[in-house]
Amino acid sequence: MKTKLLFFAFALLSINVIGQEVKDSTIVKPVGRKNVIKFLPTNLVFNSLSFEYERKFTPKSSFILGIGFPSSKSFPITMNDNSPGSDKITNDAFSTMCIRAAYRHYSGHRIQPSGFYFSPYLKYQKIAASADNQTSGPDPVNPNVNRPYNQKISIDANTLNFGLQWGVQCLIAKRISLDFYFLGIEAGLLNITASVKSSDINMINELETNVRSNVKDLPSFLSDKIAVKRNGTDQVDVTGTSIPYPWFRSGISIGIAF
Repeated sequence: MKTKLLFFAFALLSINVIGQEVKDSTIVKPVGRKNVIKFLPTNLVFNSLSFEYERKFTPKSSFILGIGFPSSKSFPITMNDNSPGSDKITNDAFSTMCIRAAYRHYSGHRIQPSGFYFSPYLKYQKIAASADNQTSGPDPVNPNVNRPYNQKISIDANTLNFGLQWGVQCLIAKRISLDFYFLGIEAGLLNITASVKSSDINMINELETNVRSNVKDLPSFLSDKIAVKRNGTDQVDVTGTSIPYPWFRSGISIGIAF
């Protein structure tokens, strides 16, 4: 009798355990989309195809790695003036490449990467620009007559900046992310090399004089970091090293969470 009672008690306990396991297995667990791949349309203005990858590793923290691929095109805003005798910019090209690494701290406590956030980051950026300038100036023989001449302009710059970003990210239809980074303040150092080559030696002399005068008028913490040098008879080079560089960052990104 005792054996039957023990067997019956064991059977009831087994049924209860199995039922609890079945019940637990039917519970819908929250979907934790911890990864987001984003596209930054704002950076198209700077001729850069920019993408970011975000990985959330705690309910409040994530890491972001972004890269912008240079897309060399014409300047976003035309520099030509249609008035008579003005400069005419041709063969212009402009592109931006950047790499950005960021830590993001969310105000909420969610599995998915959404909510208001604060984000310190480090960014490297490289800018390249070039153009031909067709213009005119006084003839050295007859100053009352303007004669045409050509200038070739090239600029290469790179920056290394530290920044602080505020913004908000939300998920639409559980997978589409919209990231509004509305307040970003950054500062760092700028290194730049610029050159102007002219077919008119007299105009290159005037240009060199004007550039040296403008650099001299800058505050000493800037002018001491900029050098102006004549390169042959037809070119002026300007180099700047470790120039303080402030910037403001804002925009929107669109992504897919998974």
